[in-house]
Amino acid sequence: MIHATCHTADNVVCLEFDATPWFSEADAPSIIDLARREWTSAAIAESLERRRGYERLHNLMEYAAKRLQEESLEDPTWETFECVVDGPEALAWLEKNRPEVVARMKP
Repeated sequence: MIHATCHTADNVVCLEFDATPWFSEADAPSIIDLARREWTSAAIAESLERRRGYERLHNLMEYAAKRLQEESLEDPTWETFECVVDGPEALAWLEKNRPEVVARMKP
């Protein structure tokens, strides 16, 4: 399991979820980009929120969209929520399950 946490910008909603399905399906450039972003990306939550078992993640994103979207209109760069993946867990999983991606991550 690759743990990830997601929280709304106002910290009203915070949860932990399994990001492993995203890593199983994502293409190598997306994973490499995530690592370069210090394992932080809303794309993970966006891709998993409609799946069965991720209802709480969907609710978090719905809250962020409905309750915080107005503030983001004033500043389009303001993120209504943030998701962070456990980098060491992600690397360990990738080394075991997708070593070709890890090889591409090395300089």
